[in-house]
Amino acid sequence: MKTTTFLLTLLISTASLFAQNSNQKYDVFIRRADSLYQVKDFKNSALVFSEAFNLPDSKITMNHRYNAACSYALANNADSAFSNLNYIATFMNYSRYTHIKADPDLKSLYTDSRWKSLIELVKANNDITYDKLEFITLNGYKIEVHITGMENNQTNKPVIVFENGMADTYDRWNGIIDEVSKTNTVFAYNRPRLGESEDDSLPPTTKHIVENLREMLIKKGLKPPYLLVSHSFGGAYIRSFASDYPNEIAGLVFVDPVDFTKKQGMGDLPYLEIGLTQHQIDSIFGQPYKNFTEKLYAEMPRYYVEEVKILRQLTKTDFSECDKNPLPNVPVHFIKAGGFANSEPPTIYDREKMWRINSNIQIKRWMELLYPLKYGRFFYSSSSGHMMQTDDPEIVISSIKLALIDFDKILKESTNR
Repeated sequence: MKTTTFLLTLLISTASLFAQNSNQKYDVFIRRADSLYQVKDFKNSALVFSEAFNLPDSKITMNHRYNAACSYALANNADSAFSNLNYIATFMNYSRYTHIKADPDLKSLYTDSRWKSLIELVKANNDITYDKLEFITLNGYKIEVHITGMENNQTNKPVIVFENGMADTYDRWNGIIDEVSKTNTVFAYNRPRLGESEDDSLPPTTKHIVENLREMLIKKGLKPPYLLVSHSFGGAYIRSFASDYPNEIAGLVFVDPVDFTKKQGMGDLPYLEIGLTQHQIDSIFGQPYKNFTEKLYAEMPRYYVEEVKILRQLTKTDFSECDKNPLPNVPVHFIKAGGFANSEPPTIYDREKMWRINSNIQIKRWMELLYPLKYGRFFYSSSSGHMMQTDDPEIVISSIKLALIDFDKILKESTNR
């Protein structure tokens, strides 16, 4: 019996180790595929995606299959592109209808006879997924919103509000919204010019977006407190909301946020630490950077360019619009993605080492914000890329649930005083 138990334990441990190694290998393949895509080696990117998918016990996500389809389409391999797209539409209920219609990576598929049926399937998924989709009219313009869990809209029960990353849409939060709406009301939306939201012709400044968001919440009868959850550039918006309306905040969850703690001159720190001279740093951010920016403005869609311009303005003013007031003493979480994807051509320094140095500098500044708070928390996901909502949704869900628990503690503490 002891021998049998020992052998069984050994088999389980071996299987567990094998699965862990397989998952680690899968992550390496995915990062390599992403890197090849970034340097426009689409054929090899697609091949590496395929190798990753063929690994035993690999946890293939919808996002990875979609990215593989993009690489195949750009490599003019329509059959494999449609194979991946039809798979996620049929078996994974892919529903990002507005995104797939406008994705330039898939242009080579538009004239294919299979495109129409694929789009119809995605549209059907979209209609089912967003049966509660609404529009709110602000100053004569329609803003696309998604509200769910209204049965949980109760006094002092936080409304969970999602703010998207740069030029991104709320369907990125799909799985997370499905889970957290079981206990709380959820409000997600697309900023003007994104998704199905109309163009209000105004720059997306933090003040404009914060006031828009607050007005929409009030119009729908969603009163504070609000647990604000943001991704990337959205972090600047929810930080501004908390600065302007601190008494309305139940908590803040920053998912791999833009670094709104960075001040003038701090951008050189990682380059100096890796060993570059000031002259080398200046050459990197001189004319080449200006040329890159001008090319970006000329080639990228307006909705993207507008937000890039706002980010540059915020950087020039040390994000003063965001942090003019201290963080409220509520649950505040920072979630950092630790998965590095080498997406740029070779340069005079080790890009991954530079990325790690910069990450450590950011984390130190974020931790300093958390020190004075009773319920400040930091999370790190070593395998997740920047799109944590799809790479590691569980960590985001856990963070939200923990923030809600801690806010309940705050309510009880205030009641017992």
